[in-house]
Order: sequence, then structure tokens, then C-alpha cells
Amino acid sequence: MTRLLAPVTAPPPRPAPGRRRLLPRLLVAAALSLAAPLLLPRPPAAGADAADSAAAEGARSPFYDLLNEQLLLIATIVGSVATLPTLIEFWLERRKRRERIQLSLEDEPVADLKPRIAGREPLLADIADLLDRARDPDAYSSLNVGNEVLIVGTALSGKKSFAQAMAREAALDRLITVHNPRNQDALAHAKNLVNASRRQRVMLLVPRIDTVFEEQNEDLLSELDALIESASERDNVLVVGTAVDFEPDGALDNLFGIKLVLPGTPQSAAQIRAVSSETRRVLVDVARFYLAAAVAGGFRLSGFSEAEFHQTVLDVAGNPAEIEDIVGICCTTAIHRRKTGQAPDLQFTPQTLHRAIGRVVVNLVAKDPQDGGGSAGGGRT
Repeated sequence: MTRLLAPVTAPPPRPAPGRRRLLPRLLVAAALSLAAPLLLPRPPAAGADAADSAAAEGARSPFYDLLNEQLLLIATIVGSVATLPTLIEFWLERRKRRERIQLSLEDEPVADLKPRIAGREPLLADIADLLDRARDPDAYSSLNVGNEVLIVGTALSGKKSFAQAMAREAALDRLITVHNPRNQDALAHAKNLVNASRRQRVMLLVPRIDTVFEEQNEDLLSELDALIESASERDNVLVVGTAVDFEPDGALDNLFGIKLVLPGTPQSAAQIRAVSSETRRVLVDVARFYLAAAVAGGFRLSGFSEAEFHQTVLDVAGNPAEIEDIVGICCTTAIHRRKTGQAPDLQFTPQTLHRAIGRVVVNLVAKDPQDGGGSAGGGRT
């Protein structure tokens, strides 16, 4: 009976290491092979007398030590050459990161800006109180409100130019623009620039901030949130973001207290919020708290009662943060009106309240047409 044997096949050859990694290894191996016999102490000859061995060792000691030192120096140089590719790669990567930061971040004087906002002058005049707060933060130091504004509009509608016009109108000193908010290094560098501007009045502009939320990168979102939160808490910094995609009660809506919708943005019927009875009771207490704090600070209602104020606010607000922002903007407008002589004292009027609501509560759904699906929106003021 013949027994069939399976053919013996040679194992597949191992892939040769790359030339960049092979050369340093060969150099190190060669240096160690040359240095090892001379670096190790030589054993005494068999049968040699101890005195003769010591004399022989003393006779060759200077030359032997010198040779050891030279070989150690050669081994050190070879080791340094072996690590040179890694150092070069690290240096090139660091240089690329700096170049990406320079492309993604820009710091320029506001006086050098020449924005064009044809047709946007009425909207710029409508936010005169917000710009005055950025121009003269000491006059509004009693208010505990954030300085963040989100400009919503369709693509190529002049959102960035309008933000630059805001910086010029507010007479700010510098404009820090993060052109690519998806670059974490640029966000970190922008935070350092903001922290370094102690006495200068600065605008931090983040165009197309809505693109960051498309990445679903938790580290990137945390870095962006930390940048905006830390910057908006400073009296000398006005944070402005622009967006094409916007969704009510979304991440952008929660990140920015004030929203400005440019004229021409498509609008449709607003979707009514569903608020439970328990949530409404909480919102009533919140509205009473912030109104009482404003009254204690010298503000008063003019033209309507507290019950009407609460009812108007509760008809549109869906969370405590919106109520706080509405009352804060009412206080801002009241201070500006008294400062400019439009009112004798700090007043909350129905017009002031409705304007504040229109800046905070925006039930607008917008979508970039290039993403497919067009854009639709609804506004509630």
C-alpha cells in the first residue's frame, strides 16, 4: 500500500525591513561588535604571575583606556545617527502643525478691516445695545450675562462680513478668527490668544461653527466648548459664531445665548414646544426669581404687569437658561436706553421684552442646500 506524502513547502519569506529602519540597526550592531571586545576587561593569561599580570596591565593601560574612550565616542555618535530619522520626523510633524495653525487661525487689528454689509445696516442698528456692551463693558458690569452671539444665515449671505462690521462698530481692538474650528491645535492656540488679551477688547470669530458638530468628535467638541465658555465669561471678549445648519434645542442653540437670523433666511411655520405641567411650574419659579433679581437691581416694568411679563416669557421659553438670557438682554437694552437718553430710568417695556425673546428663542430649522434636502426655517419672536 503506497502512502502519499504531502509536499513539503518552504515557509513564506519574512518581509524585509524598510531601509530607513534597517540602516540605523546595522550601524548600531556594527559599532557594538567592534567595541565589545575592547570594552570588556581581558582575563589574565594562564599560569602568569600576579605581579607580572599587574605590570603588563599597567604597561598597556594608557593606550587601552584611550582606545576605550574613542570607541565609546564612536558608539555614541552611531547611536545619535540611528535616532536622527525619528528626530527629523518629529521636527517635520511639529512644523506641519504650526503651518496648519497659521492657516486656521488669524489675529488682526480691527482697524484694518473693511467689511461690506450692503443692506445689513438696519440689523446692525438693531443690535446697538449688544455692541455698546462690547464697546463699554464697565457700564454693564453689574450684569451676569454671556457675550456669545450666533449669526444664522444661508451660505454666502455675508455672515462673516457682518461679524467684522460688528467688531468695527463696537470699536474693538483685535479680531481673532478661527477659520477651521475642526483643528484642535488652532482652538487651543486661540484660547491662549484670548487669555493673553487682558486689556484689549477682542472679538473671537468662529465661522461655520456648525461643521464641528458633524465630526462627532468628543475631544474636539470639549475643546470648542471650553474655548467658548472661557472666552464668553471675559468682559473684554465678544464671541461670535456663524452657522448655516441650525436646529432648535440643539447643541448650537444651547451653546449660544443670543441668535441673530439674517434677513433672507427661509422661514416656515414654527413647531410648538411640548412642556409638561411640572416643567412649567419650575419655569414659573425661575421667571419670578430672575425678574425679582432685576427689580432689586433697579429695573422696573413699564407698560405691563408682572403677570403679563411672566405669561409672555413662559409662552416661548423652554428651559431656565432661556429665561435667564431673556432677562439679561432686557437689562442690557434698559441700560443702553438710559445711557443714550432714550429712557429716564431702567425700564422693561413690552418692546424690550419682545426684542429679547426674538434674540434668544429662535425656532428655526436651517439646512445647507449642498448637504441635500434644502433649507427650511421657522421663527418665533
